[in-house]
Parts: sequence; structure tokens; C-alpha cells
Amino acid sequence: MTIVPIGYFLANRRRLFRSSLIVILMIALLFLRPVALPCMAAAILIDPGHGGDDHGASIGKTYFEKQFTLALARKTARLLSSSHHVELTRNSDILVPINDRAGMANHLKMDLMISLHAAVAPYCSDHKAAVYFHEDERLVYPTRISAPNQTGESEIHHSAWAKLQIRHRDRSRQLAALIKQFLLAGGVFDQTTVDGAPLAVLMGADLPAVLIEVGCMRRTGAISISKMDQQISTYAQSIANAVNLAVNELQP
Repeated sequence: MTIVPIGYFLANRRRLFRSSLIVILMIALLFLRPVALPCMAAAILIDPGHGGDDHGASIGKTYFEKQFTLALARKTARLLSSSHHVELTRNSDILVPINDRAGMANHLKMDLMISLHAAVAPYCSDHKAAVYFHEDERLVYPTRISAPNQTGESEIHHSAWAKLQIRHRDRSRQLAALIKQFLLAGGVFDQTTVDGAPLAVLMGADLPAVLIEVGCMRRTGAISISKMDQQISTYAQSIANAVNLAVNELQP
């Protein structure tokens, strides 16, 4: 009979113990390893300002803000749609009542609303942007715009509508600040501001909502269509990048 030294059994036990410990550690690492979070998808409503009989500002006598915002909204939507569900308040040259824009966001249960406009000379430049959030529900309606209570709605309903965006003011302000941060980081704009203002288009939105102004409409100027398209493409890429990053930073 062969006699096996006791040291052989002790060495085997140590090897078995080490192997078991390695297996246990590997299993623990699988469960404890941090998981990379995917990009958060959101439902985003993009609102091209103006439209139809409401031309907005102009460059010269042939190019209007309503054309600029629609082209900008379409290109921004295409860039965002690969990661998010995107809708437009208008996809053609039509007049959408100002209350219907926020109403569409509520009806479709969107997560964010982004209204797009152009700035007007002389208080603008091609490399400046401004991001606004709704600050005050006490609005004075221009005569061309009907307030909600002028369409047969009760004063109680009007008051409730006027306060919808106010309850989202903190998150809208946060969204505006994030978009400003990422617009500046994109390098297209050398100056971006964030301000609160009474904005009828955002007043009834029951969700975080901001208005972005880019570009510069100069009434006495002129610009070629190709140059404007190139400018719009640059703005759209910067806005899409900023919104995409802001969505992931915005706390629910």
C-alpha cells in the first residue's frame, strides 16, 4: 500500500480553497459590477414659432421667421428622432393658435416642449442664443391673440390653464440652464443667456418647457438661401446635441 504524505492533502485543500474563493469573488463581481445606464428616451414636442398669416420677423422682404423656425424644427427633430420620440406642433406653413401648441404637448403626454424662435436685430448676432422659461402667468394678450377665457371658457378654467406651467417652473428653469450649458459647450454660440419671461406659448404646458432663440433676423439685410440652410443645419445640430444631453441630466 502506498502511503501519501499528509502534506499532499494539506496542499490540495489550500488549492481547493483558493479556487473556491476565486469563483465566489467572480460571482460577486458579476452582481456588484455597475451597469451602464442607457440613454434616456423622451417624448419631445418641438414648436416652430409663427406660421401662416403670422410671419414673425423678417430678413429683407422675402424671408420670414416662420420659414426659419420650421426648417430649424424639422432638422432638429430629425437629429433627435434617432434617440427620442419627437412631434412637431406644425410641419407646414399653417397658423397654429398659441394655446393649441401647449395643448398639443399636454394631449400627447410629452415629456418636454421646446419652442423655437429667431432673435431680432439689433439685439442679436449669429453667434448668440437665448433660452427662456415661463416666469409669470400674468400675461397681457396682444389683440391678435385670444386669451383662453375669450373662447367661452370659464374664468376658473382660464385661471387653471394660466397656472399649469408655473408648477413646472423649477424643472423648466433647470432644463433651460442645462441647454445653455450644452449650447456653449458645442462651440457654435459664444454667448448664451437664460431668462424667465411671461410666455403665452408656454403658459399652459403641463410639463417642463422652454423657448430657444437663435440666429438674427435683420429687416434691412439679405442672405442667400444656401447660406441660411447651412446656418440652420449648424444651429439644429447644436440644439439637438444640447437637448439630448439635457434630457439625460434633467431629474425626474
